[in-house]
Amino acid sequence: MSQTYCTDLIRYLAPNRFPNSPPLTFLSLPREIRDKIYDLALVSSSNIVVWDGKWKSETRYISKDGSGALWFAHLHRDWTLRWRNVDQEAISSTLRPLAVKILLCNKVVSHEAALVFYSKNTYSFMGEHNWDPVVAWLEMIGPKNRNLLVSMEIDAYRPDVVWQLSSGERVREPGGCTSEEIYPRNPYLHLSMDGNALRYGQVENINPSIETIFILLGQRISEHKVDIALRPPLYLYPGGRAPRGIDDHCPWNGWYSMDLPNLVEKFRSLHSRRVEVLWKGKECRQELEDQQAILEEIGWDVNVLPSKHDEIHPNPEFHFCHPVTGEWRIASYVLRRKELAGTLWAQDPCPYHDLAPGALHRYI
Repeated sequence: MSQTYCTDLIRYLAPNRFPNSPPLTFLSLPREIRDKIYDLALVSSSNIVVWDGKWKSETRYISKDGSGALWFAHLHRDWTLRWRNVDQEAISSTLRPLAVKILLCNKVVSHEAALVFYSKNTYSFMGEHNWDPVVAWLEMIGPKNRNLLVSMEIDAYRPDVVWQLSSGERVREPGGCTSEEIYPRNPYLHLSMDGNALRYGQVENINPSIETIFILLGQRISEHKVDIALRPPLYLYPGGRAPRGIDDHCPWNGWYSMDLPNLVEKFRSLHSRRVEVLWKGKECRQELEDQQAILEEIGWDVNVLPSKHDEIHPNPEFHFCHPVTGEWRIASYVLRRKELAGTLWAQDPCPYHDLAPGALHRYI
């Protein structure tokens, strides 16, 4: 909106001004007009992406015998470098259509604009994050702006994994699947014993900073609740069955325990009752219908959207969890973790792994 247009608008709204009146400014407009301008300038038609990224890696291989042979059988891995590649274009593109510089104007305009910007947009954290970007952003925007938030959307991929020994010690997953630092088991999760020893195997490596998210949101004084949509990846959600079918030769890749939703509900109930957390995703309709009773038994309230919202998979021949009988319908679902009651037990380690029998003894 040009300065000339704004001046014309102000003069139209205040035609009978005295000659010695103060200069016309943006603040000369009535508040309801200013709020309409803030809506046009700062409310996005799509989610505002705060963070988006994924893991990338580079591996160096060297010859086993020093001969320089490049066949894979003659090579062994020297080192692998892994890093998170942040998609800056995805982040900046959602802000580009908005006039966010208005947030940097004088104190009055900045305050009024922030009321609209933070309360009328949904803020997204996408990709393979470790929850630290969510904490950093909530701390960065400060308590006043956190108080205005109403909607967040966070990708909830299966957590990083580590290997739990029967002593309870956690070590890096033997197959090289551990990407993060090794976090301690959360003290809210109690371990069940198998005789005098703990069960060994692959467990989820959950970042303790997730609790900080709910502590910060719990400091809000607003009576408005914050809706947080956690989005698992397609065909993978906490508590889902693994393996999914007889042709699933790597069931450990589809194992997603209830530890994360249990902890999220624990943090929410302890720190931020005015936060609502819903897990939203897409899954095979037949799988959801078959598993609904089991999901409800392990702690979920399950809502599968009506079939009119289904997507039809273009390749039903690739259906991997049920025999092909026609259409492969992909349904949308909403899961809500029921309120916790009693002791919160850590889920047993994943019962599947790809360790050779000769190597397993080192990880018991």
